[in-house]
Amino acid sequence: MSRRETSGNYAVFALGVITFATTVFAVWQHFSPLPYGDSWDGSIGFYMRAAQDPWHAFFEQHNEHRLTFSRLIFFADIRYFGGRNVFSLVSNLVLAGALAAAFFRITIHYRPTLARQTRFGLAGAILVFAFSWMQRENFAWGFQSQWFAVYLFALLAFHSIDRTAEANAGAEQAKRLGWLAAALVSAWLAAYSMSSGVLVLPALIVQALYVRLKPRELLAIVIVTVAVWLAYFVDWHKPGSSGNLLAGVREHPIAAIRYVLLYLGSPAFQIRTGLAGAYVAGILVLAALAANCSRLLRASADRPQGVALLVFALFIGGNALLTASGRLWFGLETALASRYTTASLMGWLALILFAALNSRTPEQLRRAVFVAALATLAVASGQRFFVRADRDETYARFVAGLALRAHVYDPEIIRPVYPFPDALPNIARQAEAEHLSIFAPDQPDYLVPPSQVNASSPCAGSIDDISATTSPGIYRATGWIYDQADKRTPRAIVVTDATGMTLGTGVVGGERGDVRNVFGRSARYSGWTAFFKAPASGGIRVDGQTATGAYCAPQAEKPMPAVLPAATTVQ
Repeated sequence: MSRRETSGNYAVFALGVITFATTVFAVWQHFSPLPYGDSWDGSIGFYMRAAQDPWHAFFEQHNEHRLTFSRLIFFADIRYFGGRNVFSLVSNLVLAGALAAAFFRITIHYRPTLARQTRFGLAGAILVFAFSWMQRENFAWGFQSQWFAVYLFALLAFHSIDRTAEANAGAEQAKRLGWLAAALVSAWLAAYSMSSGVLVLPALIVQALYVRLKPRELLAIVIVTVAVWLAYFVDWHKPGSSGNLLAGVREHPIAAIRYVLLYLGSPAFQIRTGLAGAYVAGILVLAALAANCSRLLRASADRPQGVALLVFALFIGGNALLTASGRLWFGLETALASRYTTASLMGWLALILFAALNSRTPEQLRRAVFVAALATLAVASGQRFFVRADRDETYARFVAGLALRAHVYDPEIIRPVYPFPDALPNIARQAEAEHLSIFAPDQPDYLVPPSQVNASSPCAGSIDDISATTSPGIYRATGWIYDQADKRTPRAIVVTDATGMTLGTGVVGGERGDVRNVFGRSARYSGWTAFFKAPASGGIRVDGQTATGAYCAPQAEKPMPAVLPAATTVQ
């Protein structure tokens, strides 16, 4: 191997390590302990239902999915880690790492003599795809482990069928049965990771026919397929959020094709090449799929290596079509959602590895390596967006959580954590009654102050506004606060009356450009929002909790307005 090739391999490995490290950092940067979106019903609600009827809760339908595998993660996160998303987010990273390891091990299985330097390059390229921040929604949201799980188990199932065929050829009875069992278990786990996983078992049947498994092995796969499908669909119903699975494709075939192309080409869109780039990438992926399937079907004395990789890529294509049939009515742009990018990235990677493994001439291998390098660099270029943390979004979610703890259910306040605010109060009340997540007595994310607060130092700040909420007797206040002595914003605030009696609490983190202009960059996120009960008399004051746990207080006191506008109550 030349020095240039060695340097190139190590450079790609370094790129992979950087991708991994920056994504882990971005997950930490975007961390929020609050349940968000589907987490309220799918995690918190599921946990409460599991306490009453575990069997039904673990296997019940969520939209079109049965998230049995991910529910093991959600359950552990709430039961043993306080429901703060920490375990769920770590699990997302672990599953992505397992998926990367599976791709690496499959490739090395067919190239055991690969040079050490090349192995480093291979590992780096796989890390770039597996940990690309293009999949930010699946990394930063604790509810998304199913996206990594379904592709991990699908890949393991397909590879296990290849290994079953190899064991048959070597007359290794024990290995044959072991690999067949691994394939069936992996396929079952895929089905109960996400709805698209039900396609894995039918794909296994086709793959088993191609690699010429024995009739008894094929029969076992068919029996398990029928059993899993019957169990999965016995009481399944089409959710209202999904379109007609056949009507969309039948009535809008051109739109469905465009959706599939955008879905498969979404990594190109994520690196800012626009819709045109996504369409071109999608066309190239479909062309590569067709060309490699043609190679698979072509009569040859030597069977292609790594058939599982191509079957996996076909499975991704099936996912694209299935998603189009159910989501087309939401609009073509939904195909470009970052959560779908996991599928397309893994499909790209599988096609590249399959092409490299089956290059029959040095020229073909050079072309495959060139395409791999080009795709890896393109995907890696999207990593530059990992630094973009939406502080306003994080702050809005913390305010929403504070509102729920204060029994304030104004739609515009709680919508940042749940898109259907009318349904959230009931779930939140139940979670509070069960002391779950942000309602747990020992939760560390919201300040629980003493009944009387005495500030030990002054700080700058203001109470800008006081308004009514939909909850009788509960008010909302906003303002800013900055500790000039420590040159930082306090961690949280307490609303008190003139005597220091606690009336409520607030969170700090809203962007205030005007305050930054006065005190500098450290005061940029000094805005706060609080919810409190009205004082018996007089106005209100605020005290900020400093890093040491003490309190500082601005000198200003805000009188309660004589008349506050009424708001519409959310039940």
